[in-house]
Amino acid sequence: MARVKRTINLPVTDTGQMLEIMKKLGTLEADLEAESRLGAIRIYASGTEEQIRTLELKVKEFRVK
Repeated sequence: MARVKRTINLPVTDTGQMLEIMKKLGTLEADLEAESRLGAIRIYASGTEEQIRTLELKVKEFRVK
């Protein structure tokens, strides 16, 4: 399978939520880099299409909780 790169922008409401999500991102077994910006986290991910889709779903669950 071909590897792809994707950027995921995740809006956050405050610093506490940002820190919580960044900690959870550190527990994932994925090829990613994340940086925090004012009001958002930008995630740079690479992998197969299926790996990226799975990662996007997990990340979106982090924000809901």
